[in-house]
Amino acid sequence: MPTVKNPRTPATEVRANLIAAARQLLEREGSDALTVRGVAAEAGVAPMGVYNHFDGKDGLLDAVVTDGFREFGARIAATDSDAAARLLSAGRNYRAFALDHPRLYELMFSTKCTPDDEVATGAFGVLVDIIRYGQAANLIMAGDPDSLAAQVWACVHGAMSLELAESQPPFLDPAENYEHLLLMVARGIAA
Repeated sequence: MPTVKNPRTPATEVRANLIAAARQLLEREGSDALTVRGVAAEAGVAPMGVYNHFDGKDGLLDAVVTDGFREFGARIAATDSDAAARLLSAGRNYRAFALDHPRLYELMFSTKCTPDDEVATGAFGVLVDIIRYGQAANLIMAGDPDSLAAQVWACVHGAMSLELAESQPPFLDPAENYEHLLLMVARGIAA
């Protein structure tokens, strides 16, 4: 008698599919569309799958922003050998991520969700490492790299929040303004 294969999708695949479906739904329709039924339908699974894998909507949202921080950290991790280029690349990649995933970016930095601390801290740690690299190359001023990274992050995050909210003056070109901001930040933390 032939063996019948189990038609069930592995749990890790269902979990990944639910996160991917939530991200697609989020970017397409906004955070209000992130309901248990909506995400389950997008992923092609029963709504109970959201409860089984995430203990409900809140757990799913936490997983979505954790996934976002994981991707974000990888995206801003610049590997240029030149410390100045590394800092600028990270800043440009920061903007690219926010523009590619504006609703996810907004949700990641909202109070609606709680990302995994290790993953979110790891994403911030990427910037801290870039600051340390610049300090080792005598490009970035001496000082606490965590504090300097927080200041850099505040600048780029503020610029991106204004750009995504379309709150900048109409005469301002967002891309050009952001590039000038990166250069100003680099000068501001220069050794």
